[in-house]
Amino acid sequence: MAVDFYQKLPEAIKAYEPEAVSLRRALHKIPETGFNERETQAFIMDYLEKLGYTPEKVCDTGVVLFIPSLNGLDETIAIRTDMDGLGVVEETGVDFASEHEGMMHACGHDGHMSMVLLVARYLKEHPEARVRNTLLVFQPAEEGPGGAGPIVESGVLEKYKAKAIFGYHLFPFVEEGLISTTPGPMMAMTSEFYIDILGKSGHAADPDQGIDAIVATADYISGLQKIVSRTVSPNDSALLSIGTINGGTRMNIIADKVILSGTVRSFSEDVQKAMKQRMVDMARGIEQMYHCRIEIRFVDMYPPVINSEVLFDQIWPLCGEADEKKLFKKVMLAEDFAMYRKAIPGVFMGLGSGSEEKGYTQNLHTHGFNFDEKVLLRGLQVYMNILTKAGEYTL
Repeated sequence: MAVDFYQKLPEAIKAYEPEAVSLRRALHKIPETGFNERETQAFIMDYLEKLGYTPEKVCDTGVVLFIPSLNGLDETIAIRTDMDGLGVVEETGVDFASEHEGMMHACGHDGHMSMVLLVARYLKEHPEARVRNTLLVFQPAEEGPGGAGPIVESGVLEKYKAKAIFGYHLFPFVEEGLISTTPGPMMAMTSEFYIDILGKSGHAADPDQGIDAIVATADYISGLQKIVSRTVSPNDSALLSIGTINGGTRMNIIADKVILSGTVRSFSEDVQKAMKQRMVDMARGIEQMYHCRIEIRFVDMYPPVINSEVLFDQIWPLCGEADEKKLFKKVMLAEDFAMYRKAIPGVFMGLGSGSEEKGYTQNLHTHGFNFDEKVLLRGLQVYMNILTKAGEYTL
C-alpha cells in the first residue's frame, strides 16, 4: 500500500508534492497552543492572500475562506482543519523541528492545515474544479479547550450556508495512504472527572481517631472499575480510566484527603450520563461506609463523533477504498469535530500515516510522531473528489 497509493495518484495531484512538503515543514516549526495560534494564523492569512483570496479571521485566532462556485451551483461544502500544537518536547531529530521550546505538532495538525491550504491552491489553479461553493475552516484549539464550538457559535456556517462538512485526522495506526472512515459512531464522547475524598487526619498509631481517606479511596476505586462491566450493556462501548491519584503527607499520618482525576468515554450521551450517575451513587455509598465526604466535579468535553450515514454512502466510493475491511474501527479518542456534526451533516475521516518500513510508527501525542508528506497528497485527492464528484448532498 505504501507504494501503491502514491503511484495511483493523478499527475495533477502529484504536482503538489513540493508544496505539500514546504507547507507542512514550515507549519511544523511554529506550533502554538489553543487560542494562541498568532504566528500560525498569520502564516495562513499570508499564504491565502498571496493566492489572491480574501480570508477572514474568526474566533480570535482562526481563519475562514469562502471560495464561490464558478458553475452556479449554490451549495456550500465546508472543509475543516485544526491549527494548534501540543506541549510536547520534540524528539524526532528532523531538520525542520519545532522552533518553539516545549511545543510540538505531535498530533498531525501541521499536515491537516497543509492539506486544506493545498485545496485552496488547487481551486485557484484549477477553476474547473470549483463546481460548488467551498468554505475552508482553520479552527483553533482542538486540543483544548475546544475551538469547534466557538466556530459554530460564530455563525460562519450559517453565513455561508454550509450544507455538509468534512475533515481528516492523520492516524499512525492506519496504513500509510489509506483513507479510513465509517458510518455512524467513529470517535468517543469524553468527560473529565475530578474527585476529592475528604476524611480526618490522625496519627497512624490511633487509626480509630481518624477517617482514612486512602482506605475509602481504595474501596471507591475498586467500585469505579466495575462500572463499565456491570452498568454498561455489552452491546455498547465505554471506558472509565483514573489518570492521577494524590494523597497523604507522611507514612505515619492518617490521610485526610485524596484527589483523583480521570476520564469517562463512550459513544452515547445516554451511556455517558448513566456512568456519571453511577459514580455519584457509589460515592454516596462510600461516604456512609467510611463517614468521609466525596466531592465530584465533571467537565464534559466533546460529544461523540457520529458520521452521517447518508454522506458516508456518497463519499465512500470516492475514497478509493470501498471495501468493508477498510472501514474505520471506532476508537475512544475524542475530537471536537463532533461539534460541527451537531450543527450540520458531516463525515470525519482517518488518513493513514503509519509505515513500519519508514519508521513512522510513533503514536499521536508522542515526542517522535512523524509522517511522510506524500500522504497529504492522498488527502488532497479525496478532498477534491468530494468537492467535484460527489452527489448533490440532498439530505
